[in-house]
Amino acid sequence: MRSFPLFKFGPRARSTSWGIALCTMFIVASFSVAGGLRTSMDKLVSNFSTENYLITLPGESGPEYFIPGDLGLNYDEYARGVFTSAMVQPLNRTVTVFSLEDDFNIVGEIYYVSGYDMRAGTALPVSGDVTIIGAREVYASVSGKFSSTIFPNDWLMGSAAVLTELTGKMNATYNFAISRSLDESAIAMIEGNGFSVQPLVGIIDFLDSGISEIESDATWVLIPSTFVIAVLAYSFLGSETADRRHDIGIIKTLGAGRRRVLGYLLFNALAISAYGGLIGVALGVVVSYALSTAASAMFTSVFIIESSEVLLVLSFLATLGAGVLGALIPALRMTYTSPVQDLKEVAPFS
Repeated sequence: MRSFPLFKFGPRARSTSWGIALCTMFIVASFSVAGGLRTSMDKLVSNFSTENYLITLPGESGPEYFIPGDLGLNYDEYARGVFTSAMVQPLNRTVTVFSLEDDFNIVGEIYYVSGYDMRAGTALPVSGDVTIIGAREVYASVSGKFSSTIFPNDWLMGSAAVLTELTGKMNATYNFAISRSLDESAIAMIEGNGFSVQPLVGIIDFLDSGISEIESDATWVLIPSTFVIAVLAYSFLGSETADRRHDIGIIKTLGAGRRRVLGYLLFNALAISAYGGLIGVALGVVVSYALSTAASAMFTSVFIIESSEVLLVLSFLATLGAGVLGALIPALRMTYTSPVQDLKEVAPFS
């Protein structure tokens, strides 16, 4: 018995497919964000496999300035720097300006500028000649960008000479340091001198726990999304079978059994789900890469968003499964009606 053309891919099927596509896109994009954050977090953890410590000297109005000898550490055990707030013209914006001296590669990132050449974080829209107004006024040139896993991307990086002139403090005077792994006695000694010691790995662990919660929450995206897909498929097939009930009665009369009728109906649901799923996967990939590009600009390429092949396949299969399950109830209901009742229904255009 040849197939009977019960359905056409009309406006209702197209609108249902696009609704399914949007749900699939949401699934792909959500899991891409969660997966990308996990990859980014693993990258950060690997960068801080050796525990580093941020050392500052607390004061009433913020970190106080100190000289290296105040720490009581060997010179090759820490990087040291200065940060301060300043107005940048012509940007007309107050930003944090910093410098870092890392002669012994404590941080593991390259921070080298000289003279009055400066670097801007990737989120800081400034380049060319600038005037920096702090305790003193400095003229400099921003000629490049820096990317860091430690320093924010809206900071401005200069040399020690620039910060010395900008703050009016003596050369070799600092207000923060980053040290390599410290034992308990070294931490006690530093804190005994009035300094605050904060483990950077502790900050990473805090971020890691937050991302774990995001991953857990992302799994719940499947429930509302697949539920909506199932509802869309249920509504579509319910409306189609109501409109085509007379035609279904005809093929039953011609000898089509229940399995064959059920197969017709579920295949129709499968077709619109597959169509919407493919569009949704494609849109999800586009959205994921758009978010990744935005994240790279905002977070100095530390946070990425990725869509793996496994994720795309699972999202597509989840869409198909939800569509078929949603269509199962109206399909079974129509399968078990009698041909006589179906034929009593008047065809829409007869």
